[in-house]
Amino acid sequence: METKTTRHRQPTDADRHHRFSGDAPQQRITGDVAVINVLVVAPIVLILALLLPACPSVSAQLPLSLQNLVVENVVIEECSLLRHPSSVAASMHHGRPHCYFTPPNRTVCFRGIDAKRFAAGGRFNQTRQLILCDWPGRTFDPLVLARLTPRVERFALTGHGLQRLAHDFPALPYLRMVNITGTRLNYTGISAFFELDRLQVLNLRGNELEQIQPYRFRSGHVQIYLQGNLWNCTNDMIWLLKEQSQQYVDKPTLVCKDWKYTGRPVLTAMEYKRVVQESCLHEEIWNCSCHVSYLRLSDDGLSFDPMIMVNCSARGFYQLPQYLPGNTTVLHIAHNKLQSVDSLTTNEHYRSVQDIYMDDNRITSIDILEDTIWLDNFRILSLRGNRLNRIRVYSVEHAMERNPGVGKVYLSNNPWRCGCRFAIRFQRFLRKHESLVADSRNITCYVLNEEDGRKQYQQVLTVTPNDICRPSENNAATFYNTLSIIFASLILLIFTKLAYDYYHYRKYGKLPWLIMKMP
Repeated sequence: METKTTRHRQPTDADRHHRFSGDAPQQRITGDVAVINVLVVAPIVLILALLLPACPSVSAQLPLSLQNLVVENVVIEECSLLRHPSSVAASMHHGRPHCYFTPPNRTVCFRGIDAKRFAAGGRFNQTRQLILCDWPGRTFDPLVLARLTPRVERFALTGHGLQRLAHDFPALPYLRMVNITGTRLNYTGISAFFELDRLQVLNLRGNELEQIQPYRFRSGHVQIYLQGNLWNCTNDMIWLLKEQSQQYVDKPTLVCKDWKYTGRPVLTAMEYKRVVQESCLHEEIWNCSCHVSYLRLSDDGLSFDPMIMVNCSARGFYQLPQYLPGNTTVLHIAHNKLQSVDSLTTNEHYRSVQDIYMDDNRITSIDILEDTIWLDNFRILSLRGNRLNRIRVYSVEHAMERNPGVGKVYLSNNPWRCGCRFAIRFQRFLRKHESLVADSRNITCYVLNEEDGRKQYQQVLTVTPNDICRPSENNAATFYNTLSIIFASLILLIFTKLAYDYYHYRKYGKLPWLIMKMP
């Protein structure tokens, strides 16, 4: 709407002269707010401008505007309490709607519409510019305009409680400009303004819109302003990239506000989503789904690195797909028929995969991952419900100790075999890394009952050597443990004797008597 928007301040004569005179909505930031913006917001924007130039890999630009950062809590200038007449202030104090008319054709209402004044006729019937301040309800019904102000040309609405429009705007043949700003409006239908034949400007800045679809208009020359809304870029708004009519005037300045893309330009996020969707059409993964899970600022600060999640679960794969989109960091490929994990070591497409979920497959071994770059850099490895019965405990443990980014490992629901040596090593591993092996308390192993050959499962963390080791194996383990203790004691004794001889020599200048008698 042409109505200018600003933060609370005393208007000047120049302001009154230019009111409703522009073709597009403006924002004025003055006084203390301006000082705060200059000292706090401007340096932030300058830094972001230096860090976020155009990304070379995609066509979307990366603008972050100062206006988009300070558009919050916008109010329509005429709604500033600083210039209310005393009668208006008194009416507002009592919570009643109050309207006043300013010649030649403007009406300003506070806390609703004083319908009696409009019904009484008179000068209110001359209203061409209607401004509704501090709207008290959660909804506003545009149908009331056709009844009270059918010849309105410019309409403005603000109110921190407003969330929805009860109906689409009716046919108002003279309405050219609509300004709904500074509200909690979070949804508008695609046909909300369709009946406005002469609409020229639609200002929806500073609200709480999270997603929009292309609006439908009878008029082909509508300028739309959407800056300062809470855009949720997890939603699909790729159509903005294809929109060529220039109706959405400030779309390059729209910024994502959801947790995943916060601070990223909407067009940039949508461009990456478009590229990923096209990459997901590859013949290897055509039946999988692909999503941009995060846009990370690259190390050089010159572009974004997308972090992509690919979901190929329950798609009938017999092996890991040979192709993944670039920068795939998360792969879900559970409930398939995988038998090996060879591609993690041989296929360059898996170089950036940090989280992989291979639950409920047919994997029998992961020994091939020993001493590989992937095992040294993974974050999440989920192998629940496969056919693993043994792993090389030392190789996995060494990799986890070398890998500072390791997050979680899942190993439950596998047929682990309670061999005497393996089970004891496996148990030590689980106890040492219980915080990393997230399901360690649910990991079981089995022993075969000698009488009927049935499998008897026991929890690995609580199993004892007597439960799983045969007497001969138990005796051998006891013998080797005792022998290890003896050797350790002898080594300690030797070092103690050497230390004593060194001390005796330094103090008395000669070797101990026993050493002197030795040949």
